[in-house]
Amino acid sequence: MAGWVLFTLLGMALLGCGAAPPPEPGEALTYTLDAQTQELLEQLNQSDAANRKPQFGRRVVGLFIPGAFLPFEPFVLGLATESPAPTVLLLDAPWVHRYAGTHWLYELEETGVFTAKKLVPVVAEAFSVKRFGAFGGGGKELMAAPNSIKGNILFFRHDLLTRYGKSPPRNWDELVAICRDILPREKSLKYGLIFHATNFINDFYPIFWGFGGRVYDEEGNIVFFQPHMLAKAEAALAMICSMQGTLAPGPAALKDFEAPESLRQAFLRGEALFMINWNTRLHDLKEMLNRPEWRRTAAIANMDQIGVAPIPSQTGQSKRFSNIGSFGWGINRFAITRYGIMEDAKQFINMVVNDRIQVLAAENSGQIPSLQTALSQVRNPEVLRVFDTIFSYPGVVLQPRPKSRRFNNTLEKYLLTALSGRSAADAAIKAAAQELKQHISLD
Repeated sequence: MAGWVLFTLLGMALLGCGAAPPPEPGEALTYTLDAQTQELLEQLNQSDAANRKPQFGRRVVGLFIPGAFLPFEPFVLGLATESPAPTVLLLDAPWVHRYAGTHWLYELEETGVFTAKKLVPVVAEAFSVKRFGAFGGGGKELMAAPNSIKGNILFFRHDLLTRYGKSPPRNWDELVAICRDILPREKSLKYGLIFHATNFINDFYPIFWGFGGRVYDEEGNIVFFQPHMLAKAEAALAMICSMQGTLAPGPAALKDFEAPESLRQAFLRGEALFMINWNTRLHDLKEMLNRPEWRRTAAIANMDQIGVAPIPSQTGQSKRFSNIGSFGWGINRFAITRYGIMEDAKQFINMVVNDRIQVLAAENSGQIPSLQTALSQVRNPEVLRVFDTIFSYPGVVLQPRPKSRRFNNTLEKYLLTALSGRSAADAAIKAAAQELKQHISLD
């Protein structure tokens, strides 16, 4: 689609620039202005740190992106035609890898804009992209600077596992054994495991990776269609399907988990022993427990009853994975036409990726800071528990989904045919591979 037409220019004075005269053509620093950016800038303007930040000498212009347009990747057309706007882009991790792979983003550390050492290692790795060919010697480069660490994790009933002398499961065999032992003894439990019925692809990838599966190899070549990789995808999906109807919601019950908050509500009602969800949901569960209606109906009375752990892997696999949901600030390579633009972009990124904002977000919203200095200032027990238990745990990898939206959407379509009982797991994966092979050259 004509992505660049989706942008609406909003002239915006930032940090006291006031009624400065309009910039000369080519002078304005432009940045993507979606809902996340607007919230971030509001926090920045309200924080004490904002008043101490050096002001820009000229106007900063936001390129407004309606939220409904984000699924269509509206930056592609502009960057593909070497547009100099926007200068600074807020992108989720798969987009960072996609645009860096086409040489549309500027290396942040190599150019002195932002150093990876400021970031928590697990998130710095997730936003670093391997360089190949004429544009790099194969080493990894930091291509975007994120504000938080977000990934999907395993929630569990800590009180029930403690009652029956169980430890958090490291692999799926352990999780199934725990469910089979505890569920018959706790009549309030309906399920051993619940997961997203919509956007299941986000939950499936860390399971697939934990089975040793990969979509791309280290050189960026697609390996998903190799027989042994398809076998891993089939095994991961078959494992989830085998739990349906006994330990996990069956095809008919999936509709109960389509509405917003449905997973969290079921977990608080005491219906599930385990749940896969984003790490920020730990804060959301705490907020829900403070609502009057949940004080009367929740099976969980306090946060001590909730445990968190990495998503299990297949037995014998040493690493466990989380699908990163963080967004990071990158720089449009085509915008850097002179030294001053790079300096302004550097100033902008270091202004929005700062300790004060991240500490406030951690204390008020349960977000895990990406900056090591910000993380050291956090006192929120839920944030620290998730970080210490999962994102700093040895062997846990925070990894982005494949960069191809077509690949993700097509694969999910066939995953849902298996979960809904319309096909077997192996048939679903084979059908997905057959369709994807017809289109993969387009990505």
